[in-house]
Amino acid sequence: MKNILIIRRDNIGDLVCTTPLIEGIKKAYPSANIHLLINSVSQDVVKNNPFIYRTYVYKKAKHRAKNQTALGVYLQRAAIFIKLRTIRFDAAILANPAPCHYSLRMARLAGVKNIIGADLGNKNITTSYLVSDFSGKHQVEKTFSYLKAISSEHIDIPDVKVFPDAEELFAAKEKRDKLLSECDPIYGVHISSRSPNRRWSLENYAEIIRRMTAGNKSGVFIFWSPQGALSPDDIGDQARAEQLMALCGNERVALYPTGSVRELIGGFAQCQTILCSDGGQMHLASALQKNLVVFFGDTNKDAWHPWSGKYTIMQTPSGECMDISTDEVWESILAIR
Repeated sequence: MKNILIIRRDNIGDLVCTTPLIEGIKKAYPSANIHLLINSVSQDVVKNNPFIYRTYVYKKAKHRAKNQTALGVYLQRAAIFIKLRTIRFDAAILANPAPCHYSLRMARLAGVKNIIGADLGNKNITTSYLVSDFSGKHQVEKTFSYLKAISSEHIDIPDVKVFPDAEELFAAKEKRDKLLSECDPIYGVHISSRSPNRRWSLENYAEIIRRMTAGNKSGVFIFWSPQGALSPDDIGDQARAEQLMALCGNERVALYPTGSVRELIGGFAQCQTILCSDGGQMHLASALQKNLVVFFGDTNKDAWHPWSGKYTIMQTPSGECMDISTDEVWESILAIR
């Protein structure tokens, strides 16, 4: 195979979980060009990925800037498909392990004839995967199952990976030295979650941070989702982060503002152990092989646990993270660090 198109329309965590498939295809076909079609929210996940030949980024209408029209978004998208139609693809993989009509439409707009994806009862999918065709329980395992549609070679599932470059790591290290120059190790605490039942109170976070900084040199970076992270109208969690900072009142605790996924990756790279909720931030930290303690709410942990690195999942029968005590979280942090 010479040119392979992978389509993944979903958000940050989903694309992180697709990186093993991308690497696996490159191992099976070292000389192939892997093209990736993704949406703008997740594009930073695959920057510098050495297994990707070219990435095409489209914008969903709901993610357009306030001064951008829906027509402008659709015209940009049309230009992408015109470009894709100039490439003769040997196959397109609809990388979501669940049926997706939109991904199929994109593959057809790109002019691909050989389309692989979850069964839609549609003859336009050349190789349809039924539920029984997917291996394992985890999103990584299921997504990786698509490799067997184009290769009979046995390839072990790789770790999830992101690739910060030297410049990004240098900038993050400079930021660390400016904020907490004398602290080592650094803990990361990410307080944001889209799901209310995965959120913990600021008072609980403040107590955990107090314990994290009880050592002579340890420090804490507080991370949060910035304004506009999910959409132009998303207000972000900066106000909560500042409230938490006020509760801590400790010179070895610092806010670590991030304006992009790449800055978050750089910040996480400075930390040894990270406390966060299930979501894109967890998968990014996992892709950096970080120690993780994660609030899971009612998320299916078999399907979405961190794929790489050491981790402990904090989950209760109620699915409410507020039912988890500070003592339970602290014991998990001590056990994993």
